[in-house]
Amino acid sequence: MQLRSVIESSFYNKLKKLDVQQRKKYTLFADHVTQVCEAHDWIILSFLQQVRGLAGLNTDGSEGNIGHNINV
Repeated sequence: MQLRSVIESSFYNKLKKLDVQQRKKYTLFADHVTQVCEAHDWIILSFLQQVRGLAGLNTDGSEGNIGHNINV
């Protein structure tokens, strides 16, 4: 018996409906999770910098762009 989260099960069900090959499903899910985690990291970093009054500075004190024309 495999235990999966609701999100993971839903993701695989949608891939099945799209007729994605079984061997590609795990790679697609891993890539998706990686992108979500990276986005959360940037959001948390931005929030902390804004709360601490450091908006526009990286952890080393320099200005930075996190991509997609979004500066933190």
